[in-house]
Amino acid sequence: MASAPRFPGDGRELAVYEDRLGTVHRERRPAPRADEPRMERVEGALERAWRDRDLREALRAEALARPNPHIEPDPADPAQARCSWVVSAPHARAVLLWTNPVFDHADVSRAEFTRLDGSDLWTICLLLPSALRASYRIAVHVDDAEPAWRTAAGRRPVILAAMAESAPDDRCPTTVCGSGGRVSSVAAGPSAAPDPLANAAADPARGTTSVLDLPGDERAWVYSPAGEHRGTPLLVLFDGDVWRRELPERMDAAIAAGILPPMHVAMLDAHDTSRRWERLGTPRGQVDVVLDELIPRVRRDWPVSDRGDDVIVSGQSLGGIAALWTVALSEGTVGHTIAQSPSLWRFDVAGALLAAQWRSIRLQVGTFEGDMLSEADALARRLAGDARAEGRRVELEPAVGGHDWAVWRAGLFRALAAHPWAPANR
Repeated sequence: MASAPRFPGDGRELAVYEDRLGTVHRERRPAPRADEPRMERVEGALERAWRDRDLREALRAEALARPNPHIEPDPADPAQARCSWVVSAPHARAVLLWTNPVFDHADVSRAEFTRLDGSDLWTICLLLPSALRASYRIAVHVDDAEPAWRTAAGRRPVILAAMAESAPDDRCPTTVCGSGGRVSSVAAGPSAAPDPLANAAADPARGTTSVLDLPGDERAWVYSPAGEHRGTPLLVLFDGDVWRRELPERMDAAIAAGILPPMHVAMLDAHDTSRRWERLGTPRGQVDVVLDELIPRVRRDWPVSDRGDDVIVSGQSLGGIAALWTVALSEGTVGHTIAQSPSLWRFDVAGALLAAQWRSIRLQVGTFEGDMLSEADALARRLAGDARAEGRRVELEPAVGGHDWAVWRAGLFRALAAHPWAPANR
C-alpha cells in the first residue's frame, strides 16, 4: 500500500517540459523537510503573577485590555522575545495556537494553552525571534470529543486539523488573507523587517479592479489606480485569487502615501490546488498565459507602459519559480522579478536565467524555510558570479519568518518601495 503524501506534490509523476524557446527541462522531486522548528514554551509573566490570588482581578483586566500577542524582550537574549497570548474561553475543553512557521506537530501539546486556575482565561507564552513576522490562528475546542489535532497522525494531517478548527484572533488588530481565502492574524516582533504600509493613510483615493477573462478558462483581476495616468508600470502577480482580496486597498494606500507611483497590477488566478500544481511553477502553463495573453491584453486595454523595464512579475512558492521562468523566457517583455520563497527544488532555472534578458532579480526567502533559503542563496551566487549577468542586479533578502503570506505581503511592498521607479528612489 502506497504511503500518503507528506506534502503537496509528493508522489506526483515527474514530467519533462519543453519551454517556449525550445529548451527541455526535467522536473525534480521535492526533498523531505528537515530540522522542523520547535515551539519553545516559557512561563509567561501572567502565569507567574497569577499565583497571587489577590492580584487576579487586576491581572485579568489588564490582560484583556491589551491586544494579542503581548511581546516583551527576553532578559537573557536581546535577539529573542517573549510572546504571550491570552484568550477568554469559559466553555473550552482545549485551546490551541497554530503559528507559521513554529508549530510543533510532533508534540502538539506544546501548542496548547494553559488554563489559569479558577478563571476563564487561557494563556501561552513562546520564546521567539524578536525579528519574526508570522501569521497565526487560535482554535477553541468546546466539544466533549478529543480535538482532531490530537487524534491526527503525521505532519500534514495534524497541521490541517489545527487550521480547520482555528480562526483569526479577535484580539489581534492585524490580519492577512492567505490561500483559499483563509484569514489569519499577524504577529510581528519589535525587530521585524518593516511593512512599508504600517502607517499609511486610512482613507486614500480608491482605484478600481476589473475581471479579465483569458483563453483556456484563465482569468485575471486588473487593478487600476485612482485618477488619470498614462504609461504606468505594471506588476504581474501569480496566485491572483489570493492577492485580489486585499492588494487593491494596499495599492491605494501605498500610492496615496507616495510609497509607490501610480501603477497597474494584473493578478492571474491559480484556480484549484491540482490545477495550480499542473500549471504553475513550470516553464509552460501560466508562464505562457502571462507572456502570450495577459501582458498583451493589459497593454492593449489599459494605459500601461510598453517597456519591459516597467514590468515586474512576482509570485510565491510555485508562483515564485514561475516568476523566475517568466523573466527568463520573456525575451525582454519583463525586466524585473520579485521571487518570494521560490520552489527551486522543482527545476534548475539558472541556465535559462543566464541566457535571458532581464534587469533585476530579487529573491525573498524566510529563515525558517530550510533548504529554500540555501537554494535561493546558491542561485543568487551563481547568477551574480557569471559574466553574462554583469551589470544586472541580483539580490537575496532573507526574512525572519516562514512560508507565510504575512511575510510575503510585507516583503512584496518592501521590494516595490525599493525599486528604482518608486518615488523615494528617484
